Amino acid sequence: MLERERQRLIVKLIDERSIVSIAELVGLLGASEATIRRDISTLAEGGEIKRIRGGAEAVHPRLHSHLVGMPFDLSRDVRAAQKRAIARAAAGLISPGESIVINGGTTTFALVEFLAHQRLDILTNSFPIAAQLVATSRNRITVPGGTIFREQNIILSPFQNDSVSNFWGRKLFTSCYGINRFGLMEADPLIVQAQAKLLERAEEVVVMADSNKLRQHSSMIVMSLERISILVTDSGAKPSDIEAFRAANVKVVIADTASDEAFKASA
Repeated sequence: MLERERQRLIVKLIDERSIVSIAELVGLLGASEATIRRDISTLAEGGEIKRIRGGAEAVHPRLHSHLVGMPFDLSRDVRAAQKRAIARAAAGLISPGESIVINGGTTTFALVEFLAHQRLDILTNSFPIAAQLVATSRNRITVPGGTIFREQNIILSPFQNDSVSNFWGRKLFTSCYGINRFGLMEADPLIVQAQAKLLERAEEVVVMADSNKLRQHSSMIVMSLERISILVTDSGAKPSDIEAFRAANVKVVIADTASDEAFKASA
């Protein structure tokens, strides 16, 4: 990622979140701590953000709560080629006429492009995934009841008895905050709760995670590796990164990122 593009994302993220730690920026942007510190210094000297101990603050902080993680609109621009390649590979795991569950996220949103000509029964808690599928496909779409969280563009419900409890899918497609030998991880308890509900409605779990997320972790485990059937990642994954998944009998699919880099260059 180019320096100015990375700094633009930092400013937008801090404007959305008011305060962001250096550790979180490192995880979200996949840059080194030294790089993030330099970016914060540059932006603070230019008056675009305020530098604080351990992170940065917006010049005019907002006073509202938010979900942990990068906002949807910003996250779509990060590692876009890898996400598209992962989505293409994941779409190849879907059989015609299947019932599937798609958890919200920008990596799973990339699946939409490859489902346009399918005839599937889909449950998703993602507002943009649902809207795009309705506009571009003949798939049958079900969404749960609940509140739309604008930052992440997902629908979260505090109630146990909603449409989710009446749906069954062959596969659950989900992204994550991070994944390692301890399992799939998220950073916000509301997202953990929502994923746990979806997990009960699917037979197999397909995790879509770019290689950066294989080195990212949180304190909140959604599921152990034993519950995961397939991990789809990109060619940036090192053998040491995926060793634990194969040891746990998780099938690892490496997506061809080169073809999607070429697609991006020609677009």
